[in-house]
Amino acid sequence: MRILFGTTTVAAQGTQIQLSDTADPVKHIQFQARDDNTGRMFIGLSDVSATVNGWELPIPVATRRTPMLELDFAPGTVLLNKFWVDSTVNGEIIDWVAILE
Repeated sequence: MRILFGTTTVAAQGTQIQLSDTADPVKHIQFQARDDNTGRMFIGLSDVSATVNGWELPIPVATRRTPMLELDFAPGTVLLNKFWVDSTVNGEIIDWVAILE
């Protein structure tokens, strides 16, 4: 088992960005939008977008916790390279940490 930290930037809104090309099985993954993001972030597969097929992390607001998503998987069921992100604003950033098998 090993841990991998990453940061993914969506340079152009509406463009899906792969988190990593690493094909290792994921045991646990956590995503967190940056506090200074001004738009929404979406996590999903290669067809993720701001309108369909994604889990939305809302715009961070000072009065609540920074948007976060955590997922756990059975051994060997999901590979890290299957995760993609998109955003509604250019230059938005998502940080992530994955525990790999």
